[in-house]
Amino acid sequence: MSDHLAPDLSYCLIDGHPVFLDIESDRYFRLSHALEQVFLAYTRGTLLPDSDRDKLAGCGIVATGGGDISLVPAAPVALPTESAMEQAVPYRPEKTNAALDVLGTVCSTWLRLRRHSLKSNLIAMRAHRDNHAKAASLALSPVLRERFCNAATAFQNARLYVPVPTCCLHDSIAMVRFLARRGLFAHLVFGIMANPLSAHCWVQAGHLVLNDTVGNTRAHTPIRVI
Repeated sequence: MSDHLAPDLSYCLIDGHPVFLDIESDRYFRLSHALEQVFLAYTRGTLLPDSDRDKLAGCGIVATGGGDISLVPAAPVALPTESAMEQAVPYRPEKTNAALDVLGTVCSTWLRLRRHSLKSNLIAMRAHRDNHAKAASLALSPVLRERFCNAATAFQNARLYVPVPTCCLHDSIAMVRFLARRGLFAHLVFGIMANPLSAHCWVQAGHLVLNDTVGNTRAHTPIRVI
Protein backbone atom coordinates (compact mmCIF):
# COMPACT_ATOMS: atom_id res chain seq x y z
CA MET A 1 0.00 0.00 0.00
CA SER A 2 1.33 3.42 -0.93
CA ASP A 3 0.27 6.97 -0.25
CA HIS A 4 -0.68 9.34 -3.03
CA LEU A 5 -2.34 12.69 -3.44
CA ALA A 6 -6.12 12.36 -3.31
CA PRO A 7 -7.27 12.02 -6.96
CA ASP A 8 -9.41 15.17 -7.02
CA LEU A 9 -6.65 17.34 -5.54
CA SER A 10 -3.80 19.20 -7.17
CA TYR A 11 -1.45 21.73 -5.66
CA CYS A 12 1.20 24.28 -6.48
CA LEU A 13 3.76 26.14 -4.41
CA ILE A 14 3.57 29.90 -4.00
CA ASP A 15 6.46 31.44 -2.10
CA GLY A 16 7.16 27.96 -0.75
CA HIS A 17 3.62 27.44 0.56
CA PRO A 18 1.34 24.75 -0.93
CA VAL A 19 -2.08 25.84 -2.19
CA PHE A 20 -4.61 23.17 -3.11
CA LEU A 21 -7.46 22.88 -5.62
CA ASP A 22 -10.16 20.30 -4.95
CA ILE A 23 -12.27 19.85 -8.08
CA GLU A 24 -14.75 17.59 -6.28
CA SER A 25 -15.78 20.30 -3.81
CA ASP A 26 -14.85 23.18 -6.15
CA ARG A 27 -12.62 25.02 -3.69
CA TYR A 28 -9.10 26.30 -3.16
CA PHE A 29 -7.56 26.01 0.28
CA ARG A 30 -4.38 26.15 2.34
CA LEU A 31 -3.28 24.18 5.38
CA SER A 32 -2.46 25.35 8.86
CA HIS A 33 1.20 26.19 9.37
CA ALA A 34 1.88 22.99 11.31
CA LEU A 35 0.15 20.71 8.79
CA GLU A 36 1.79 22.59 5.92
CA GLN A 37 5.21 21.69 7.31
CA VAL A 38 4.16 18.06 7.60
CA PHE A 39 2.98 18.02 3.98
CA LEU A 40 6.15 19.68 2.68
CA ALA A 41 8.29 17.21 4.58
CA TYR A 42 6.27 14.36 3.11
CA THR A 43 6.71 15.63 -0.47
CA ARG A 44 10.46 15.68 0.13
CA GLY A 45 10.34 11.98 1.00
CA THR A 46 10.88 12.45 4.73
CA LEU A 47 9.84 9.41 6.74
CA LEU A 48 7.05 10.67 8.97
CA PRO A 49 5.57 9.12 12.09
CA ASP A 50 2.21 7.43 11.62
CA SER A 51 0.49 10.23 13.54
CA ASP A 52 1.57 12.82 10.97
CA ARG A 53 0.61 10.58 8.05
CA ASP A 54 -2.78 10.06 9.68
CA LYS A 55 -3.24 13.84 9.90
CA LEU A 56 -2.70 14.19 6.16
CA ALA A 57 -5.10 11.34 5.48
CA GLY A 58 -7.62 12.69 7.98
CA CYS A 59 -7.94 16.03 6.18
CA GLY A 60 -8.25 14.34 2.78
CA ILE A 61 -4.83 15.33 1.43
CA VAL A 62 -3.54 11.81 0.82
CA ALA A 63 -5.19 8.49 0.14
CA THR A 64 -3.75 5.01 0.45
CA GLY A 65 -3.48 2.17 -2.01
CA GLY A 66 -3.92 2.12 -5.76
CA GLY A 67 -0.31 1.85 -6.84
CA ASP A 68 2.89 3.77 -6.42
CA ILE A 69 1.75 7.31 -7.22
CA SER A 70 4.06 10.03 -5.97
CA LEU A 71 2.95 13.36 -4.57
CA VAL A 72 3.52 15.81 -7.39
CA PRO A 73 2.32 19.35 -8.14
CA ALA A 74 0.07 20.25 -11.03
CA ALA A 75 0.87 18.82 -14.45
CA PRO A 76 3.41 21.06 -16.18
CA VAL A 77 2.27 23.51 -18.81
CA ALA A 78 4.36 25.50 -21.25
CA LEU A 79 5.27 29.02 -20.17
CA PRO A 80 3.07 31.35 -22.26
CA THR A 81 5.10 33.42 -24.70
CA GLU A 82 2.38 34.71 -27.03
CA SER A 83 -1.34 35.35 -27.02
CA ALA A 84 -3.92 35.08 -29.80
CA MET A 85 -5.47 38.26 -28.40
CA GLU A 86 -2.21 40.14 -28.89
CA GLN A 87 -1.33 38.91 -32.37
CA ALA A 88 -1.69 40.90 -35.59
CA VAL A 89 -2.85 37.83 -37.52
CA PRO A 90 -5.28 38.51 -40.41
CA TYR A 91 -8.69 37.18 -39.41
CA ARG A 92 -10.43 34.93 -41.93
CA PRO A 93 -14.12 34.45 -41.07
CA GLU A 94 -15.24 30.84 -40.95
CA LYS A 95 -17.51 29.43 -43.62
CA THR A 96 -19.64 27.89 -40.89
CA ASN A 97 -21.80 30.04 -38.62
CA ALA A 98 -19.46 30.46 -35.66
CA ALA A 99 -21.85 32.87 -33.93
CA LEU A 100 -24.54 30.23 -33.50
CA ASP A 101 -21.97 27.68 -32.37
CA VAL A 102 -20.57 30.06 -29.74
CA LEU A 103 -24.05 31.02 -28.56
CA GLY A 104 -25.08 27.41 -28.08
CA THR A 105 -21.79 26.33 -26.53
CA VAL A 106 -21.53 29.20 -24.03
CA CYS A 107 -25.17 28.94 -22.96
CA SER A 108 -25.10 25.14 -22.58
CA THR A 109 -21.83 25.34 -20.63
CA TRP A 110 -23.27 28.01 -18.33
CA LEU A 111 -26.36 25.87 -17.65
CA ARG A 112 -24.28 22.72 -17.13
CA LEU A 113 -22.08 24.44 -14.55
CA ARG A 114 -25.17 25.59 -12.65
CA ARG A 115 -26.66 22.11 -12.58
CA HIS A 116 -23.65 19.84 -12.24
CA SER A 117 -20.40 19.76 -10.31
CA LEU A 118 -17.15 21.23 -11.54
CA LYS A 119 -15.64 17.75 -11.66
CA SER A 120 -18.38 16.35 -13.89
CA ASN A 121 -18.10 19.36 -16.20
CA LEU A 122 -14.35 18.91 -16.55
CA ILE A 123 -14.75 15.19 -17.25
CA ALA A 124 -17.34 15.95 -19.95
CA MET A 125 -15.18 18.68 -21.48
CA ARG A 126 -12.13 16.43 -21.64
CA ALA A 127 -14.13 13.57 -23.19
CA HIS A 128 -15.59 15.93 -25.81
CA ARG A 129 -12.16 17.33 -26.67
CA ASP A 130 -10.47 13.93 -26.81
CA ASN A 131 -13.20 12.59 -29.09
CA HIS A 132 -12.87 15.45 -31.58
CA ALA A 133 -9.20 16.47 -31.60
CA LYS A 134 -5.71 15.06 -31.19
CA ALA A 135 -3.04 16.64 -29.02
CA ALA A 136 -0.54 18.75 -30.93
CA SER A 137 3.17 19.08 -30.23
CA LEU A 138 4.37 21.83 -27.92
CA ALA A 139 5.84 23.80 -30.83
CA LEU A 140 2.91 24.75 -33.06
CA SER A 141 3.54 24.89 -36.78
CA PRO A 142 2.82 28.25 -38.46
CA VAL A 143 -0.27 26.78 -40.10
CA LEU A 144 -1.61 25.30 -36.87
CA ARG A 145 -0.83 28.48 -34.95
CA GLU A 146 -2.82 30.50 -37.50
CA ARG A 147 -5.73 28.07 -37.21
CA PHE A 148 -5.75 28.43 -33.43
CA CYS A 149 -5.59 32.22 -33.62
CA ASN A 150 -8.33 32.38 -36.22
CA ALA A 151 -10.67 30.08 -34.29
CA ALA A 152 -9.99 31.90 -31.01
CA THR A 153 -10.75 35.24 -32.67
CA ALA A 154 -13.98 33.85 -34.11
CA PHE A 155 -15.01 32.69 -30.64
CA GLN A 156 -14.14 35.99 -28.95
CA ASN A 157 -15.92 38.06 -31.61
CA ALA A 158 -19.11 36.02 -31.33
CA ARG A 159 -18.90 35.90 -27.52
CA LEU A 160 -19.59 39.65 -27.40
CA TYR A 161 -23.17 39.00 -28.50
CA VAL A 162 -24.00 36.12 -26.14
CA PRO A 163 -26.37 37.34 -23.36
CA VAL A 164 -24.53 35.51 -20.59
CA PRO A 165 -22.15 37.29 -18.16
CA THR A 166 -18.50 36.66 -18.96
CA CYS A 167 -16.64 34.31 -16.62
CA CYS A 168 -13.23 32.79 -17.15
CA LEU A 169 -14.42 29.30 -16.15
CA HIS A 170 -17.44 28.77 -18.34
CA ASP A 171 -15.95 30.81 -21.21
CA SER A 172 -12.76 28.72 -21.15
CA ILE A 173 -14.64 25.40 -21.03
CA ALA A 174 -16.82 26.59 -23.89
CA MET A 175 -13.78 27.62 -25.93
CA VAL A 176 -12.09 24.24 -25.46
CA ARG A 177 -15.25 22.56 -26.77
CA PHE A 178 -15.57 25.06 -29.64
CA LEU A 179 -11.96 24.50 -30.69
CA ALA A 180 -12.26 20.72 -30.43
CA ARG A 181 -15.11 20.68 -32.94
CA ARG A 182 -12.65 22.28 -35.35
CA GLY A 183 -10.06 19.58 -34.67
CA LEU A 184 -8.00 21.84 -32.40
CA PHE A 185 -6.75 20.36 -29.12
CA ALA A 186 -6.25 22.91 -26.33
CA HIS A 187 -5.72 22.70 -22.58
CA LEU A 188 -7.73 24.31 -19.83
CA VAL A 189 -5.29 25.75 -17.28
CA PHE A 190 -6.25 26.67 -13.71
CA GLY A 191 -3.96 29.18 -12.01
CA ILE A 192 -3.85 31.13 -8.79
CA MET A 193 -2.29 34.30 -7.49
CA ALA A 194 -1.62 34.89 -3.80
CA ASN A 195 -1.91 37.92 -1.53
CA PRO A 196 -4.84 38.04 -1.85
CA LEU A 197 -5.69 34.58 -3.13
CA SER A 198 -7.18 34.93 -6.60
CA ALA A 199 -8.23 32.08 -8.91
CA HIS A 200 -8.27 32.21 -12.70
CA CYS A 201 -8.33 29.90 -15.72
CA TRP A 202 -7.54 30.19 -19.40
CA VAL A 203 -7.16 28.17 -22.61
CA GLN A 204 -3.71 27.37 -23.97
CA ALA A 205 -2.11 25.40 -26.80
CA GLY A 206 1.64 24.99 -26.55
CA HIS A 207 3.08 28.40 -25.70
CA LEU A 208 0.04 30.17 -27.16
CA VAL A 209 -2.65 31.60 -24.86
CA LEU A 210 -5.97 31.75 -26.64
CA ASN A 211 -8.31 33.85 -24.48
CA ASP A 212 -6.09 35.98 -22.28
CA THR A 213 -2.92 38.04 -22.34
CA VAL A 214 0.56 36.71 -21.71
CA GLY A 215 1.06 39.10 -18.79
CA ASN A 216 -2.10 38.07 -16.96
CA THR A 217 -1.48 34.36 -17.31
CA ARG A 218 2.13 34.67 -16.18
CA ALA A 219 0.93 36.48 -13.06
CA HIS A 220 -0.81 33.23 -12.03
CA THR A 221 0.82 29.98 -10.98
CA PRO A 222 -0.68 26.93 -12.75
CA ILE A 223 -2.31 24.51 -10.32
CA ARG A 224 -4.15 22.10 -12.62
CA VAL A 225 -4.07 21.41 -16.35
CA ILE A 226 -6.89 19.55 -18.10
